[in-house]
Amino acid sequence: MATKSCSGCLQVIKNRQFLSCCTCGGYYDIQCANVSENRFRNTLTGEHRLNWKCAACISREPRGDNSDTPVRGHDDKVTRHRGAAVKSPVEGRSPLATFEVGTSGDGNTSIIALTERLDLLVEEIRGFRQELVETRHQVQAFDGKLSGLVTQVETCVSGIRELKSRVEKLESRTEVSAQSHCAHDTLKDTIESLKIELNERDQELLLNDVEFTCIPEQKERGFATHCHYSGEQDWCDTGARRRGLAPIVVRLVRRALRDDLLRAARVRRTVTTDGVGLPGAPGRFYVNERLTRANRALFRQAREAGRRHGWRFIWTRDGRIFARQHPGPDASRHRLRTQSDLDRIFGPSAVGSPVFNSQ
Repeated sequence: MATKSCSGCLQVIKNRQFLSCCTCGGYYDIQCANVSENRFRNTLTGEHRLNWKCAACISREPRGDNSDTPVRGHDDKVTRHRGAAVKSPVEGRSPLATFEVGTSGDGNTSIIALTERLDLLVEEIRGFRQELVETRHQVQAFDGKLSGLVTQVETCVSGIRELKSRVEKLESRTEVSAQSHCAHDTLKDTIESLKIELNERDQELLLNDVEFTCIPEQKERGFATHCHYSGEQDWCDTGARRRGLAPIVVRLVRRALRDDLLRAARVRRTVTTDGVGLPGAPGRFYVNERLTRANRALFRQAREAGRRHGWRFIWTRDGRIFARQHPGPDASRHRLRTQSDLDRIFGPSAVGSPVFNSQ
C-alpha cells in the first residue's frame, strides 16, 4: 500500500482513519476533516464516505444567492473572488479556524453540517473533560491509598526493627543466663564435692571414737570388761559430764582396739546394765562407732527409708554408710554419701529433710 499524506496538515497518514474527497481526490485524516472518531466509525456509511467533500471543494461551489455572504470589514483592502479556495490551513491554526462557510445549491446545507460538527466537537470536549475529572479523582484516591500503604509499611518496618532488637536482647540474655546457669551448676558441684571431702576428713578424725548410748549418768569404766573385752587400760575417757541418757564418747588409743571393742559388742548384742553397778532398773545399752553430724543424720534417714522399702541391711563401717536389700554375696551393696544417693536408691519421696555436711 502506497504512503498517503494528509492534504490539511501535510503529515503521513499512519492508520486507516481518513477520508478522500470525491472532488479533488485529496486525503484528509479525521482531525483535519473535523470528523470525530465516533462519527467516523458509526455515522459515516460507505455512501457518505464516497460523496464526502473537503472544505476547499465545498467553498469553490457556486452559490445561488448572496444573502448569506458575511459583510467584510471596511479595513479589508483585499479583493477576493467568490469561490476562492484555501489549499491548506495556515500553519499553527486548527482546520476549524481556516474553514470557510459556503453554501451549496440547496442553501444552508454547509452551515448545518458545520453546526453538527461543532456540536460533536463540544460533546467530545465535554466527554474528554469528564474523563479527565474522573482520572484526577482516581489518581487522588490512588495517592491516598498509596500514602496509607507507605505509612503501614513504615509502621511494619519499625515494628520489625523493634522486634529484632528485642530478640537480640533476649538471645543475649539467654546466652548470659545459660553461661551463668552452667557456672552455677559447676560451682554447686564444686561446693558439694568440697563438703563431701570435708565430711570424710572429719570422719577420719573420729575413727578411734566409740559411742555408748542408753546408759544412765555414772562413771563409765567397767563396760569393756562387761562386754568381755580386756583392753580397758587402753582407752581414754572424755570426762565430760552428761545429762540424762546422752551418749558417752570414748576415744581409744589405737584403731585396732576400737575394732575389737565393736566386734565384742556385736557378739553381746543383748548386753544390759545389770551387774555393772548402775542405779535404776537394768536396761540395754548400745556400743557404736562415732559418726559426724552429717553422717549421723544420713544414717538415720537411710534406716527410716530402708524400713519403709523393705531393705534389711543398713549399717556403718569405718564411718561409711552402706545399704543392701537382700542377704547373700550376689546382692549389690550401695554406699551412701550424700542426699542424692538416697534419692537415687530409695526415690525422692523416700527421705525427709536434706542432710547438711557439717560437723
